[in-house]
Amino acid sequence: MSGMAHVWSLDIDDIRDLLKIDQAPIYKTKAVMDTAEASATDIVHIPGGCTGILQPADVYWNKSLKDLLRTSWVEFMRKGDKTPKKNLWKHSRQDVLNFVSKAWAAVPEDMIARSFKGCGISGALDGSEDGYLHNGLADIGAPAACSNPEGVSDECVDLVFCKDSKESFDGFSDNE
Repeated sequence: MSGMAHVWSLDIDDIRDLLKIDQAPIYKTKAVMDTAEASATDIVHIPGGCTGILQPADVYWNKSLKDLLRTSWVEFMRKGDKTPKKNLWKHSRQDVLNFVSKAWAAVPEDMIARSFKGCGISGALDGSEDGYLHNGLADIGAPAACSNPEGVSDECVDLVFCKDSKESFDGFSDNE
């Protein structure tokens, strides 16, 4: 956790930060939660199956970044410098850094900024930037037509809003 603390704990504005991460068990350990709290960071775990609509990288630029990395790798393999026994040379750490650097350089900075707004992360709280939400999120906040609003059971309300339940936010128990 010292790596997370070193990178993430640069608190320059005295405002709590928000970290959106997936459901990987490693992110739910006491060490991670303690480090996040010490860094004035709130963690939101994205429910399984939702990263494709809620994670900026997954929605906007991860595919193009991976395609660029793959292209660099293929070019490296095609160049195919060989050892005296006709095996391909093993790539060096610098080769890998070059692949990643080249791919990142090709991702436009404005795409990164748009990706956060598109996933509703850095949008204005007054709704003035809701037009930036990507298609998968644009209709989520729209009022749903409920045929029987009084019929919502107390159990459902408790599952969604109960603050003292371990399952209240994630919506999943360890048994599922």
